[in-house]
Amino acid sequence: MKTLKIKRPQENFNKFCSYDLFVGSDKIAKLKNGEEKSVEISTELENEQLYAKIQWCGSTKINVNSIEPNPTITITGNEFLNRRMPFIIGLFPVVGIIIFTGTSQLTKNIGIGVLILLLVFLVGTLTIGRSKWLRVEVG
Repeated sequence: MKTLKIKRPQENFNKFCSYDLFVGSDKIAKLKNGEEKSVEISTELENEQLYAKIQWCGSTKINVNSIEPNPTITITGNEFLNRRMPFIIGLFPVVGIIIFTGTSQLTKNIGIGVLILLLVFLVGTLTIGRSKWLRVEVG
């Protein structure tokens, strides 16, 4: 049986959401903002993978076998996705102003191109990048 010390530092983003910690398909812990717990993993789960989830997004998976005895595992949010992406989303109204109030065809085409790029970035982040929303670090 392995004992893991799991901590979530104090964060300003995602502070009202709990991080769920899974080994395989079994939920082993729920961490609130700034919380620290010790969790025991039974021997039948030591061949599974450890990962964290928040709503539909999560983290990359780590093999439980590769974790050294008595480690400290830190679960944090991805700084770019959680802090800076809302500012990128804030570009939608600016692009809308460019598209609908632009006087020349060139500015409208540039606005439409930027809007398409923003939508592709947003869809890609929420589908392909959803396993990078959280970081699980062993150390």
